Amino acid sequence: MKPSIIFIALAIVLTYFSCEKNDSTGDFPFQAEVLGRNTDCGIFAIKFIVELDKVVKIVGTSVSEGCYIAKNLPDDLQIPGLIIVLNLRKPAPSELTPCTAMGPSLNWIYVTKAKLK
Repeated sequence: MKPSIIFIALAIVLTYFSCEKNDSTGDFPFQAEVLGRNTDCGIFAIKFIVELDKVVKIVGTSVSEGCYIAKNLPDDLQIPGLIIVLNLRKPAPSELTPCTAMGPSLNWIYVTKAKLK
């Protein structure tokens, strides 16, 4: 009887510690600040605060470190100075819009989900 109780307790403990812990940004791995509307394209730009190396691996580097044009940023988050958390991907060529080429050419990201931090 005792070995079976010890086995069950051990199985419960191992199961508990093997489960992935979710932190507050588990679904939203990237944190950024909303900069404002980009004068070149008229779309809001954001600056990544942390995990910039992971962003670069997904979409490449931008001319201004950590600053990207954020296609599909929800309207309620288009307020300069907001700190947001988000998911992103590299935009498809059909999702890019023409720019005037009068300002700095920032790289683009496509926001798949975002919320206020």
